[in-house]
Amino acid sequence: MQSAADPTIAVGYQHNHRGLIQGLKAAYHSPGGLFQGLSSALARTSVGSATQLATFTRFKQFISSLQITDHEFSIVCMASICSSLAITCTMTPFDVISTRMFNQKHGLYYNGWVDCVKKIYVHEGFLAFYKGTL
Repeated sequence: MQSAADPTIAVGYQHNHRGLIQGLKAAYHSPGGLFQGLSSALARTSVGSATQLATFTRFKQFISSLQITDHEFSIVCMASICSSLAITCTMTPFDVISTRMFNQKHGLYYNGWVDCVKKIYVHEGFLAFYKGTL
């Protein structure tokens, strides 16, 4: 459940739930129910997992071939850092989309994640998908 922020710093729609049970009931009875924003979260998770699976072993093999060290733990750490950078580059746009989808009152701004992508790109440009990266 998302907690409400102070109105002076609040971003997005504030749900103002009084507690866990009340919040679950409100989400269940709202349009979209407990699954609002699920499609964007699924896309985010899929891209992150695919990137990790595709990059970690490749980076590990590449770093091993450079013969920088023969300590397996050091090689794994370096490969993890490289893989994490790739994951950050591919997941951040989906994080932005998920955050926008979750922070709206159902359907108020975006009618699904594809509509969200279109509106962000048209109104804010490509770099808007990397807000908060640095």
